[in-house]
Amino acid sequence: MLFRRLFMCSLLAGLCAGLVYSAIQRFQVVPIIAAAEVFESDPEGGRAADDNPSGTATHQHQEPTWQPQDGAERTFWTVVTNVIGATGFALLLIPALGWWDRQRGSSAASIKSGLLWGAACWLCFFVWPAIGLRPELPGEAAAALHARQAWWLFAVVCAAAGFALLTLVRAKWRWLGVPLLVLPFLVGVPQSEGPAFARFSDDAAAQMELLKYRFVVATSIASAVHWLVLGAVSGIVVARWIRPILAPGLGASKLPSIG
Repeated sequence: MLFRRLFMCSLLAGLCAGLVYSAIQRFQVVPIIAAAEVFESDPEGGRAADDNPSGTATHQHQEPTWQPQDGAERTFWTVVTNVIGATGFALLLIPALGWWDRQRGSSAASIKSGLLWGAACWLCFFVWPAIGLRPELPGEAAAALHARQAWWLFAVVCAAAGFALLTLVRAKWRWLGVPLLVLPFLVGVPQSEGPAFARFSDDAAAQMELLKYRFVVATSIASAVHWLVLGAVSGIVVARWIRPILAPGLGASKLPSIG
């Protein structure tokens, strides 16, 4: 019963957050990516491989991989990916919010507290890793993918543990959260070799730098809205459908139906 309800609530929260996130991406983020892809594919926008003294990795000579066609197909798969991703995050957020609600006496989960949890997740999953690894544009040189993925995960875990200690723990050792927040940056952020847009001409590189700034701002806003919606819906479903299951002494016949 509990697992089924957690899954259904997570699916509902993920659907709401994923659709809103996709709509914002469509009008705020996708146009910037499309503009960057024009520079990436324009033969006059980048220099030849022989003119790349930094030796940074480029997108030339890569094995062809499947990718959705521009237009409806690309939009569809973007929406599907966003909904699946949001549902996965909801499967983490809703149990945590349900546990917190029970610890507080089964009266804490609400839209307001959900928004606070969503903001905290945005801080942990986006802001803290982005301090070291900003969102990347197509055509931008970057460190090895596995190194970036490992550091991102490490930064998220440290941020979540650090902020949890600082905000949820009342013991003296709560301040151990501070070194946890700093630890990913002490370990070191994976860096690319040379400038991010070394393979582009000077004019194209300047345009890409402007697009990079807009891209960081747009993705930050889109991610914030995504997490706030996910948090708000999670607060609602925990109060409406998860709390009755966790509340002691409530019979199964009194549980509200989710469908």
